[in-house]
Parts: sequence; C-alpha cells; structure tokens
Amino acid sequence: MTLESDTRAAEAALTDWHRALELHDWGAVDAGLTAEFLMIEQDRILDKAAVMALLTSSAALGRQRAGLHGFRTQAQGDVAWTTVSNDAVWIASDGAETPYGFLETAVFKRAGDTWRIDRYHATRLAKR
Repeated sequence: MTLESDTRAAEAALTDWHRALELHDWGAVDAGLTAEFLMIEQDRILDKAAVMALLTSSAALGRQRAGLHGFRTQAQGDVAWTTVSNDAVWIASDGAETPYGFLETAVFKRAGDTWRIDRYHATRLAKR
C-alpha cells in the first residue's frame, strides 16, 4: 500500500465507524475498534467495553449522523492518525434534530489490511 492509500483507508475506517454508529450496527462499531481501544470523553477515559455499553444503553434515545470534513491525516507503517471536523446532527427518537460541532482526533492501528480505531477523542465546539 502507498502512503496516500493508507491515509485514505484510515479516513474510510473512521467514516465507516461513524456510519455504523448512526445505524446502531453494534457489530460493525465493535469491529472498528482495537481490543485496546480507549476514548477520552470529557474528564474520563473509557475502554472498549465501557464505550460499547454506553452506546448501546443510550440507543433508544436516538442516533447521531456524522458530517466529517477537513481530514488532516498521516500514516507511518501500521499506525495512522487524523484530526477532523464533524458537523454532526443528533436525531432524537421523536425526530427532533439538534446540530453539534466537534473536533475529533483518532489514532488507528492496522492489522493485515484493516485499519481499526485505537484512540479517539472528540471536543464539542461552542455554538456559533
């Protein structure tokens, strides 16, 4: 693989993971994360099991649609990282939509031909 194809594959992994979140496809959400995955959420660090429990337990409340853009991605060997803007929309179970903006950073590890998210952090942006 080339450096360009590695960066695009890592970006696709994050895009696909967000799509799986929106669809509540928990198998794909889980498969998109490494076994050692950690997420920084506000003032706490969550491991993969805690993140999956949080996501599945809140699924009845609604879903979030991501709008990723402005990827700043680099890859080196079997590791890649990106920072990206996300113009997300929370779609509540009653259909009400609330827009949110985030800056996200993800670190990926490659196993074979598959890029998985190893670290993830999102900062919610103030309303403009």
